[in-house]
Amino acid sequence: MSKIDNYILFIDESGKSKLSDVGDHFILCGIIINKDLNSALSHYMLSLKDKSAISPDENIHAFDLFESENVKSVHHKHQHITVFFDRLCALVQGADIKCIIVRINKHEYQGMVNKRARELNVSDKNINNRLKKSYLHDFLYEALARKLILQFGHFLEKNNACGEVVAESRRQDDDAMLRAFIDSTQLSKFKDNTHYKLWSGYSFRRIYSMVFQNKKGLSFGLEVADLFAWAHFNNYYGKARTFPSKAKNRRVDKRLRKVDQIMKEALMKDDVEDITKTKLNNLAGDRVSKFTDLLKAIKPISIFGDPTA
Repeated sequence: MSKIDNYILFIDESGKSKLSDVGDHFILCGIIINKDLNSALSHYMLSLKDKSAISPDENIHAFDLFESENVKSVHHKHQHITVFFDRLCALVQGADIKCIIVRINKHEYQGMVNKRARELNVSDKNINNRLKKSYLHDFLYEALARKLILQFGHFLEKNNACGEVVAESRRQDDDAMLRAFIDSTQLSKFKDNTHYKLWSGYSFRRIYSMVFQNKKGLSFGLEVADLFAWAHFNNYYGKARTFPSKAKNRRVDKRLRKVDQIMKEALMKDDVEDITKTKLNNLAGDRVSKFTDLLKAIKPISIFGDPTA
């Protein structure tokens, strides 16, 4: 009897997902990698850090490589970071990994909150507090997480494999990912005659667990997910800041382009996928309906009596 391959889907985000957060955009990045390969590459990463005089106890964050140009507890000149970055890119580019990136524009849904707040003559914060009480302030994150998990289930079915999901912990917000995982394995959450309904069956049969991992996890897959997500977000939407040094700006831009190129080579699809309104309704029509229904249900008297009622 042949051994069934075991894969891990690592998930990390970039940008701000909640409707109350500043900014219109956010993305989720998924990295699919064979579990045994991830273990081997995680050990290799420790060796790479040691050669670069980086503490093996520290996870590498994209911010450290791109902007601060140092790693926690160990300050490096930018030349040292460049050498480490080049070695890391060579390692990632040579690894057998698959990448999925999905992104969404929150503007329309933020606008719906703002419109309802104006109608009721209250602040957006009051509406967002009500959404938070009903676990709807982060429903767009849930929808994008569903997309990654469902696509992972489809991948596992095609390859007659099994797998697990590992997500970057968001601490008090981990419940959104947990709901996404549970919902992705329920046929009842998706419309008939859609591939998402079919994929939810695959996900139920093929994905055996989901775990959260913090920054001390020291996992190759999660570090790459962070790297790809951060680089694509900043390369696509523009860097959040510029630096006084023109030379540093050039270095940062070069690194962004390099990682974005590697990410695109690893994409399962031809391009990053935008989650349109139609796709969102197919993915999470139940959550969209609850969001819109709650906005309509909020009455002036309830808000004036209690801003979060």
